[in-house]
Amino acid sequence: MSKGPGGEFSGTRGNPPGSLSLGGESGGGTRPTYVPSPKHEPGYGWGSENPIGSQAEGQRLLDTGYSNGKQVFNVTDDGTIIKFQPDGTPQNGYHAYPISSPSEIPTSILRQMLSDGIITRHRYNQIINGKL
Repeated sequence: MSKGPGGEFSGTRGNPPGSLSLGGESGGGTRPTYVPSPKHEPGYGWGSENPIGSQAEGQRLLDTGYSNGKQVFNVTDDGTIIKFQPDGTPQNGYHAYPISSPSEIPTSILRQMLSDGIITRHRYNQIINGKL
């Protein structure tokens, strides 16, 4: 579960700074949909393991994420920072995986997460200094 104010992490509570309401490279207006990728499932043997436990959780994290162009970032309830990537499908599907390096997170996204209380100042400083 998420920690409350002043905790290490709190997950998103909506109001992301970016807009995901319309998307897709074709601009078709299809709502982004969380679609887990088999390569991020346990035991697949390739790709990092998906930390999202259910379709509902994945959709919630995608809907409340912080967009940076085509990528969307968020923090799971257990504090894992994840990145959603578009799959380029007509359904505007996105899959997720944990970030493997602090350099994957744009500074503007980290600042917004800090401002929104999604991460603490301590966690922000850890990430900026290269520690996940």
